[in-house]
Amino acid sequence: MKRWYSSLELTGLPGLPSHRGNITRKALAEGWHFQQRNGRGGGREYAYESLPAQTQAALHKSDRICQNYDDSDDETNKRNESVSRKLTPTEASAIAFETIDNQPSKLYKQAPKVKAKGGLVEQRTDAWLEIIKAYETWCESSNCNSVLIRDLEFAKAYNDRQLRLANWVYQYVPQISRSTLKAKNKCRRTANSLQALGGNYGNRKGKGKIDSNPELKQAIETCIAVGGKHWGAIQIYEILLLEFGYESQDFSLGQLRSWIGQFRAENPQKWSMYMQPDRFKGMVAPAFGSRSYGVVRPNQVWEIDSLNVDLILKYQCQLSQNLKVKRYSLIGCIDLFTRRAMLLLSDTSKAEAVCQLLAAAILKWGVPEGVRTDWGKEYLSRRVKRFLSNLDIHTDDLRCLPGHPEQKPFIERFNRTFQHRDLPKLPGFVGHNVAERQAIRANPDWNKTAVELAMMPEEFQTWCDAWCIGYERRSHGRPGIGLEGKSPLEVLTAAAEQGWSMAQISNPRDLDFLMMAAPTKDGTRMVGRQGISVNGRLYVAGELGGWIGKRVYVCFSPQDLTYIYIYKSSSLTQYICKAFWREAKEIDLAQIARQATVAYELIRQQVNQTCKRGQSLLRKIATNPISVLGNVQEVLPLVQSHLHDYPALSAIALAIASTEPQNTQPQISDQQYQAELAQLEAVEAEQLNRQQQAIALSMQLEKLFEFWQQGGDLTEIPAQSLAQVATYLESSQGKGYLGAIADCSQQEYRFSSWLARQQSKQPVAVDSNQLLMAVFDAWSKGLEASAQRREFVAHYIQLAAGKGTLNALIEDKHEQQRFLAWLSQSKTLTVQSTEQIY
Repeated sequence: MKRWYSSLELTGLPGLPSHRGNITRKALAEGWHFQQRNGRGGGREYAYESLPAQTQAALHKSDRICQNYDDSDDETNKRNESVSRKLTPTEASAIAFETIDNQPSKLYKQAPKVKAKGGLVEQRTDAWLEIIKAYETWCESSNCNSVLIRDLEFAKAYNDRQLRLANWVYQYVPQISRSTLKAKNKCRRTANSLQALGGNYGNRKGKGKIDSNPELKQAIETCIAVGGKHWGAIQIYEILLLEFGYESQDFSLGQLRSWIGQFRAENPQKWSMYMQPDRFKGMVAPAFGSRSYGVVRPNQVWEIDSLNVDLILKYQCQLSQNLKVKRYSLIGCIDLFTRRAMLLLSDTSKAEAVCQLLAAAILKWGVPEGVRTDWGKEYLSRRVKRFLSNLDIHTDDLRCLPGHPEQKPFIERFNRTFQHRDLPKLPGFVGHNVAERQAIRANPDWNKTAVELAMMPEEFQTWCDAWCIGYERRSHGRPGIGLEGKSPLEVLTAAAEQGWSMAQISNPRDLDFLMMAAPTKDGTRMVGRQGISVNGRLYVAGELGGWIGKRVYVCFSPQDLTYIYIYKSSSLTQYICKAFWREAKEIDLAQIARQATVAYELIRQQVNQTCKRGQSLLRKIATNPISVLGNVQEVLPLVQSHLHDYPALSAIALAIASTEPQNTQPQISDQQYQAELAQLEAVEAEQLNRQQQAIALSMQLEKLFEFWQQGGDLTEIPAQSLAQVATYLESSQGKGYLGAIADCSQQEYRFSSWLARQQSKQPVAVDSNQLLMAVFDAWSKGLEASAQRREFVAHYIQLAAGKGTLNALIEDKHEQQRFLAWLSQSKTLTVQSTEQIY
């Protein structure tokens, strides 16, 4: 006795839905007893006792519950019985279709799937072939004398579902009549093709009210695109009537709803784009190619991206020392060939975090050949570009286009796997999207549980590292796809066995310098007179004294802003120096200023020498300006000529000759040029000597000033040195240098007074004649002399000894008067003591 029925056999029976899916849902809701079918395709079979009473009655009425005979002799007896006596139509049908009922799985194998009401032409053709075969068997088994009654009984038995046909036949052909049966039987005999049995359904497709109006179709599609999944047929119908000006008699709501369903079935790609504009690429966009095509070795191409992971972690505030919660994000990196992956936790996706992840991956995996990124601002930053370019890692030809994440599918797939596999198990997970976040935050105890259950950033980073280790040991892909079931470590081992080797960094410390940040713009700064300005701070170094006015490349560590590194260019191949912040406590600003001054003076001396050589060259050119024009002799063809003489011209020539000045300017020979050049070089050497003496006196003055600030005593310093410093202070250069190292004018006065007192403690013998000759020598050379010296000499020459010395020096009386007038120009000063003159 047949007890188990599949959903396909029960489709359309009284008391049951007409769709297999609805039967499955009804069975699940009512708890029908079922078993797994052993035939091809599997599925469930439901017990007869679990079916509704109306369905059980229909099965009894259609004689679907019968004894399954396995003995072939019993089948033979039944067929012999149908020949020996007249059978009823129901009995004849049962015998005719007993074999079909005993092999239901065979029918299922031949039965096409029901896709729409009415079915396709091929499906209706197969259904009518089964009906005609059943009709022929009916005719052979029936003992009715009237053909009309026989056909009517067959049609009634079919419509009542008394014939033991498969349910898919009733699904495609629900009812028949005698005339239809007769027409189909004739069509089978006379038609050229069996497909004629399927009918000419659907010949009016595309001729409805909506399909025949292209403007209306475009308006409906526009509404679908605008409304998306939020607008249904009712909303679109109202918009078409109110906004597009259509009338209700143009089309009905049912026609619109039917057309929308047909549009969805015929245009699945468009429908997905309209309904899910943010996910359609992963659903209907073609993916026939492979982004890993051409990647044949490890570290050939890396993909790096920021993972949109919302994870609440707790951290300790440095000011309040309290635990607070904060949102963190992750940055991921994956090797395309081996699928090795690495994660780095960061509070924000910045260029610094990207450089840190790349440095960690390089130290562990080696240097890659190329890195594929998107157009995020952190990946387009100068810091990341400089880091990659200095390691000869190309990125421009691998960068994805904006808005095309499918161009880096491996890191996107890794992102999805990480977020949806093990991450939600952790405490503090905020969700994959806004809806999940709002659902989690709707919990009244969300804030409390977040602080209690959240992890520290260091703990989560450790967890991510452990997860990546497990990811590398896990098999990836399947035969023919991806790694074909191998793990990343197995792929890496196989590549190493074939001779691949990774490129390593010799000194990991080099990566720290490459990761240093650069200021805004292009990272270059102009070296000014006060140093280099970076982020509102001035940085100085002694080596920069010769770089004023030049642009240099600057990089620094955000963790320590007390110093910066100076390079000639962004290639970091020519290192200049290390500059320090001017306000840092550990630097000696005076020492840096001295070093910068020395470097500047060297450049100035070189310029002066060059300028003097240029002056000598110009003087030589002035003697013969035409020589700089080269060979300018006029070349004329040889032409015979004669003198044109006229008395007036002869008189004019005599007049011009008498008034023309004679050119008596001497020509400078090469020996004279060399002599002048040697004289200029001697003068330059003398000036250089003076400059070096001035620098030495400046350093001696600075040391003496520091000694005075420390409260020292100058008894051990020679008197000659004190005299030299005192003399240097009387000059304008010495006074200016003292003003530069002193904080204020009061400090300058106190130092000068102290120096005078220290010098007065040591007796000094004054030679008046020597002083007179020194002052006269300064006057004759046009140099300056201190007012004190001039006043002392003016008093000395009034004495007899002084007058005698003056007459010996100057014999001309007019020259003596000019010298006395120069001495009288000095201002009246209070003569303190003869020791202060030096």
